[in-house]
Amino acid sequence: MKKASIRDVAKEAGVSITTVSRALNGYNDVSEATKLKIQQVVERLNYAPDSNARSLGGKATKVLALLVSGLQQKEESGFVFGMISGLYQVTLKNDYEFILLTTNGAKQRQMNYLQLCRLKGIEGVMISGIRMDDPYYTELAKSEIPCVVVDADLHGKNVCSLSINNEKASYEAVEYLINHGHKEIAMINGSASAAVCKERLGGYEKAMLEHKLHINQDCIRYCDFEEEVAYDETLDILEKHPEITAFFCASDVMAIGVINAIHYIGKKVPDDFSIVGFDDIPAAKYVNGGLTTICQEPYVMGEKGGEALVTMIEEQKEAAHIDIPYTLVERQTVKSINNK
Repeated sequence: MKKASIRDVAKEAGVSITTVSRALNGYNDVSEATKLKIQQVVERLNYAPDSNARSLGGKATKVLALLVSGLQQKEESGFVFGMISGLYQVTLKNDYEFILLTTNGAKQRQMNYLQLCRLKGIEGVMISGIRMDDPYYTELAKSEIPCVVVDADLHGKNVCSLSINNEKASYEAVEYLINHGHKEIAMINGSASAAVCKERLGGYEKAMLEHKLHINQDCIRYCDFEEEVAYDETLDILEKHPEITAFFCASDVMAIGVINAIHYIGKKVPDDFSIVGFDDIPAAKYVNGGLTTICQEPYVMGEKGGEALVTMIEEQKEAAHIDIPYTLVERQTVKSINNK
């Protein structure tokens, strides 16, 4: 079957080639109605530009991208910047171009993953923030474009997953609280649709069950990695479950919300409640005298992900899962209590 060209799209949509190009590249001088019409034709014809058509002087430019799904207005964790830095250094060493792309569920429904990669002339992609209910999640396993996916359990010929051992790290964090005498431990989790949150929940449950401790499902709350939501959910837990003595949080940002809620009711950390976070964001060392947390290195993630992409592209090799090291950082938010 003949591959559709931009001329075919223009003819089908009844517009000029220039209009198609400007619409697909996001220019504001093309009306939303025209963009929608062109996008419908693009999908119907399965059109995607060839990266070689975007080259200079007849030489194709190799491009690596970091694609971030669901990027928040405030990115306190520093993860995106860390991965950008690591991946960018790899592109410099290997003479690749680097671009940053953002997406969400709505954008993914407008343009599929392969079309996006071909439109931008991308050779390989590192993807962060993808959720199991995102359209791209199922597309990636069949990807023709090499990709490294952060914190998602995806497998395929051109797909490589990258993460710390989230279940093991969470297990160690919860066991750390248990070893300090805590038996009633709440969990503040991220999103139920994120694979990484399922893994961190698994670590929490494994530690509790192995130590024969009761898991109260009402003390497991999903806060979408938002500080404000964690604050509100913590207040609710504290009101309904006075037996709770500790919180395991699936991110430091949510841990800050938990600490602020505890302070709001006139209690202290760690005197009244112990907290363990996750990520070791830049602010963690300053929160409440220092937040005890799981430390992972986003720069190393970007670097290792970039190196895997280059290997997949240059050597046409499949890449195995990349296991990133982590450490439990002990600071000032956990206190030993007497076993009862």
